[in-house]
Amino acid sequence: MKERILRLCKRLDKFTFEEVLEITEDIEEQDLKNIFVNLISENRLIHKNGIYFYNKQIAKTKQINQYPLFFQFHNKTEIEYILKGFCANIEVLKMKDLLGISKNVIDKFYNYFRTQIYEKQKQELLKYYDKNPKIGLERKFMSAKIYLYLYNDNLFVSDKKLFTKNDEIKHSEVERLKVKNIYVRSFRKAQNRAFAYKFHLHLAEEIWRYGKDFRKLYKTLNIYI
Repeated sequence: MKERILRLCKRLDKFTFEEVLEITEDIEEQDLKNIFVNLISENRLIHKNGIYFYNKQIAKTKQINQYPLFFQFHNKTEIEYILKGFCANIEVLKMKDLLGISKNVIDKFYNYFRTQIYEKQKQELLKYYDKNPKIGLERKFMSAKIYLYLYNDNLFVSDKKLFTKNDEIKHSEVERLKVKNIYVRSFRKAQNRAFAYKFHLHLAEEIWRYGKDFRKLYKTLNIYI
């Protein structure tokens, strides 16, 4: 948890405690205060007049940057615009024109965000599956094959069928209908030939987007990355 907060602080660079608390709404205020105290004691954060700063000099020696290499070639403002563009569902070509950054670069950022969304929901899926194994519902799109699982009325996606030594149970008819409804709704937005490659990422993204406004999407993605 501490390293996740540190990565967020690195991206924000200059911020208040309240700003981080608002973004990391899944963390209790006292727990976040304890993390801040710890990071300050390690000299990873600098605190001046109510404002916190990410200590770049310490970061250089500790090598804590866990972002892909292409992040290093873009400043904080550019990355923030790309992040917000993704959350606002702005197409890559439009972002290219708005920011004057190549399509290839925007694609890299968008795919990175999708991967984080997919991996986060996959981690949650595995926790449910370990406690209550269900048989995955297979779906195909062109050459892509995915497996769907429903837990607590939430649909999860896996690019590979899950296996366990324990007995698996089938989804009930009610659950299968729920899966169908969510899948069809999300599939309509993801069914593009360009999405056949890594279709599971695009589907996970559309499921993640449903029912959330920009503010919620932005907060959630900040937590994931």
